[in-house]
Amino acid sequence: MEFPRSLASSLFLLLLVLGACDCDDDPGDACTSTADCDDGTVCIDEVCVVAPDGGEPPDAEPPVPDGPAMDQGGCPSMTLCGSPAVCCAVGDECVEGACLAACASGVRCGEDRATCCGDGQVCISDACTDPGDECTDSFDCPAGSFCEPTLERCLPQFDPVECTTTPVFGDFAPRIEWSLESSTEDPTCMHAISAPVVADLDGDGSPEIVANFACDSDWQAGVLRVMRGDTGEEVWVAAGSATRLNGRSGIAAGDLDGDGMVEIVAVRNPASGSRAIAFDQDGAVLWESTAEDGTTPQPVSTVNGAPSLADLDGDGSPEIVFGAMVLDATGRLLWTRGDGAREGTNGSYVGGISAIADIDLDGAPEIVAGHSAYEANGDLVWTSPAPDGYPAVAQFDADPQPEVVLVASGDIYLLDGLTGAIEWGPVAQPGGGIGGPPTVADFDGDGQPEIGVAGASSYSVYDPTGPMDVLWSQATADVSSNATGSSVFDFEGDGAAEVVYGDECYMRVYRGSDGAVLLQIPSSSATIHEYPLVADVDADGNSEIVIAANDRASGIPAQCRGADAAWDGQRKGIFVYGDTRDQWMRTRRIWNQHAYHVTNVEASGRIPMSEAANWSTDGLNNYRQNTQGEGVFNAPDLAVLALEVILDGCPASATLRARVTNEGSLGVAAGVPVSFYTGTPDALGDLLGTVNTTVPLLPGASTVVTLASVPLAGEAPYSFVAVVDDDGSAAGSITECDEDNNVEGIADLDCDILL
Repeated sequence: MEFPRSLASSLFLLLLVLGACDCDDDPGDACTSTADCDDGTVCIDEVCVVAPDGGEPPDAEPPVPDGPAMDQGGCPSMTLCGSPAVCCAVGDECVEGACLAACASGVRCGEDRATCCGDGQVCISDACTDPGDECTDSFDCPAGSFCEPTLERCLPQFDPVECTTTPVFGDFAPRIEWSLESSTEDPTCMHAISAPVVADLDGDGSPEIVANFACDSDWQAGVLRVMRGDTGEEVWVAAGSATRLNGRSGIAAGDLDGDGMVEIVAVRNPASGSRAIAFDQDGAVLWESTAEDGTTPQPVSTVNGAPSLADLDGDGSPEIVFGAMVLDATGRLLWTRGDGAREGTNGSYVGGISAIADIDLDGAPEIVAGHSAYEANGDLVWTSPAPDGYPAVAQFDADPQPEVVLVASGDIYLLDGLTGAIEWGPVAQPGGGIGGPPTVADFDGDGQPEIGVAGASSYSVYDPTGPMDVLWSQATADVSSNATGSSVFDFEGDGAAEVVYGDECYMRVYRGSDGAVLLQIPSSSATIHEYPLVADVDADGNSEIVIAANDRASGIPAQCRGADAAWDGQRKGIFVYGDTRDQWMRTRRIWNQHAYHVTNVEASGRIPMSEAANWSTDGLNNYRQNTQGEGVFNAPDLAVLALEVILDGCPASATLRARVTNEGSLGVAAGVPVSFYTGTPDALGDLLGTVNTTVPLLPGASTVVTLASVPLAGEAPYSFVAVVDDDGSAAGSITECDEDNNVEGIADLDCDILL
């Protein structure tokens, strides 16, 4: 909201006088008409009061506005509306200068606002609309709908969407919201060196962050910690040797048993048999992996890999995939092929991170385990001539089927999704290294996807459909693993995604189009395949960056200081950063696995029975990128429909009432401040008081706020102004599509006004 405002008060006036005032203590004689009153008085509300002209006889009563409810007794409804004013009928209300029948729901619709919607309805594109199913984000809703965050229900998208906002984005200005750097539970295990996940484990609407923390003694010994997303407070810790994890391995989260709660899958350390292990939302162990007989312990031995969750057979029960090994939701082995969980190993970095998608468009998902693809039952679909490595799935041409991106032994490939044939590549990674798991996004805003990959001494973005193979490359430092992951997010909402990447010394955000460094935070890591990620971890409607850090490798800090003597990023744990100005685009509250690609998981943590193809979903065609979904640019539009003044306290005080509405395409929560002033819309005077709304304002809805006992100071006439989204500082906090209709005034009020 911006000041000063300029909105002519002559658009409409609503003056409500409850009990006309003769400004003394004499209530006057009873009457039924002016004929019953003495000279110089008139009959108003069955009471004789002094006429405003100073004593004209009854046959020269002051004129009253014409209207359907007017009679010789004045205006029975006590409501004047419009300019010139007319008297509304009893039961009517004044809306934008017109008398309309009162609307019990408070939701008006149509171009003239004459339609009153039913209880629970909202106004969408000038039509009363029933909300759809409950939702957490827009990917819970049908195509063409969005998740209205105030209501948390699916609504049809406005057509056209006339009320939108495009963020005005300044420099990155992060603030640390919280960190977890120490604990009383297993305090020597605080090195986060695998990618965390974000999910609402207990279904309370507030996400948790789950991370595997490696121990001082051994990278392959780890502890699972669950933290509140809003504060970082530990919720529970799987402490002790009975649940010791492999600190190098990734984790995944999803509803495995259909109970509506989210379970966590991880891998035990080698000393405990390297079995997969599942925890419920409270930290209880559900199972450890078994062979097909359901009894014999089944090792997974993925080391540097990570699980991927998918419902391979569409029966409502997800499967857990490690490389080319598949477990059912109870941890029982279904099948394993080739090198099992190690299929998809890149170079010598043991462990696969499989991509799961319907790559042949037969209606059932396939498992892409490195350079090989398998049907859900384990039948081999193809093996590419390219080396083994890390895959991702996206569409790069006009064919309906997707391609497979493969990062293998320092080269980047694009494979045909139907056959595994090499369509593009190999393209060598600038700066060397085996290369990390790829990201896919539209980095330069050209409407086509590009590929982002981290290497030993560079981060590079590749453009398989462009004139040059490498769009840009930036120097980095990752001589330890040179297989680090990365993620993607469009912070500015401009259609060109930014890279989010952490090497041994820094977490950086790179501009997608040219690699310019937009944000740099010192943060140490020995690196495996971890990455920073972006999610709404505290359900506040704003995005945060989650960073995993570790400092067990003593040579890393020395190396970082050697490159920059002022470097101060030696640390360990989980660190969450937000934007100081809350300008980053909002996003989902979930990121459930290393191979995250939006359509693989619902906001609740449920794994879809039939996953929508990411590459053909509007606004996606990406991999390891969090996004917003439909309605991201929808905005509210708060306005003051009417300012009423009740002069029943004359001459000492008056009561002010403002009817505020939301004319936009997005709701706002209760608690919107409305401030009342003396003066005019163009020149605010003294602040009289501030009142907050008590109900949410969905599209089309309105509510009335009242400020009572306002002193009538000074000489008449009096003028008042109401401003919505103003806490008294003449500055608003809600971003709206129209900031120029937040104010309304009423002028030239006097205790002598009679109806």
